[in-house]
Amino acid sequence: MSDRDLILKAANLARSAPKEWSDFLAAFKDYADTRRDQCVSSSPDALFVAQGRAQSCVALLRLFEDCLKAADQIQEKRK
Repeated sequence: MSDRDLILKAANLARSAPKEWSDFLAAFKDYADTRRDQCVSSSPDALFVAQGRAQSCVALLRLFEDCLKAADQIQEKRK
């Protein structure tokens, strides 16, 4: 699945259930914050794994937070 596909699915869900989407985003932000904190406090031998997890969470969080705007841009390009 491409980022584009994930953006469109996330935007569809956000539009279909805005309250639930907002709750999900808040929960995922907490999850991403925890992964960031784990990265900062990880031991040197686990740093790269913790960093990768934190970076993935941040990338997904940004994608989810911007999905409505990005989906609108995708739809506009299709016209």
